[in-house]
Amino acid sequence: MRVTFASYDDDPPLGGQGVLLHGMRAALERRGVDVATVSGRGDHAIHYPRVTRRAPLDLSLQLNRHPDLLTRNRPDVVHAYGGPGGVLLVRRLGVPLVYTAHHTYHQAHGRGDARRALAPLEARAYRRAAMVLPVSRSTADAVHAMGVPSSHIEVMPPGIDVPDAEVPKHEPARILFVGRLEEHKGVLDALALMRAVLEVHPDGRGVMIGVGPLANAVRARVGSDARFELRGAVDRATLHDEYARASLVVMPSRYEGLGLVALEAQSAGTPVVGYDVDGLRDAAPEGGVLVRVGDVQALRAATLDLVNDASRLAELGARGRDFVRRRHSWEAVADRLQELYQQLGGGTSASV
Repeated sequence: MRVTFASYDDDPPLGGQGVLLHGMRAALERRGVDVATVSGRGDHAIHYPRVTRRAPLDLSLQLNRHPDLLTRNRPDVVHAYGGPGGVLLVRRLGVPLVYTAHHTYHQAHGRGDARRALAPLEARAYRRAAMVLPVSRSTADAVHAMGVPSSHIEVMPPGIDVPDAEVPKHEPARILFVGRLEEHKGVLDALALMRAVLEVHPDGRGVMIGVGPLANAVRARVGSDARFELRGAVDRATLHDEYARASLVVMPSRYEGLGLVALEAQSAGTPVVGYDVDGLRDAAPEGGVLVRVGDVQALRAATLDLVNDASRLAELGARGRDFVRRRHSWEAVADRLQELYQQLGGGTSASV
């Protein structure tokens, strides 16, 4: 079987779409599936004109102008990563098209945000697909509201590599943030949480991994405080090591399609504290503590309570790791994906 992935993000990943693509591709290749990738950045990037100043949208325009870029390897299925920051295809490809949807433009952007103007294009792309695979129940509801029939929607959370070896001992009061340094990820709230912990535990550490438009603001607020580590972009091995070293991961996101960072943290036995948004509710039902969105004081209290309670941290860490192992193994995801591809490979994509 041949599959072509279409994604803006790729190795080394900048965000959740790239991480999911990497894991999904590797799991399928272990099963002997012939996988090709067309991406906007990273190891499989293609050239495309810069027209709109939004690279994922420019990639989408190029792929719609030249769909042969996706079909030249004669795939049985094309699997695209859509939504904000992803690829949107409205041209018929002649082969079944499957989408992974992390979240939608309506979920990601509030009323009045100009980026919401792409929502009708997103809906049209999903309605033309043979199947849409939202990563969470909340995103599935949003996709269904676009007019995609339930028969063409299946929730498929991302797989996670859960280490078989004993998880290393977590370092006390080492607070970790992983994600794009941008407003909706709550990066400045995360910084405030780290400072609150360091006031009580001056030997602790605040670690931030990620790049983004708020990087300069973060550096300015940290200043010369050596207790903060601003790591920028790191490779997967370093990231997994940081998950294992942290005592707690903070996720003050205003929205998440599905909290991939939360799943990865829990796979290392590290609990998560964040806002009670749909994606985190799905990702951390057993290994996390969530509070009302925007309630920084409640988030601060929850963070300090956990940091000061080693037994509770250990309990949540064990429960979260068990949850990820049960529900989010790559083996289970790849089994279902391969079955789905085989079901679709001989058919034609739906359209409206």
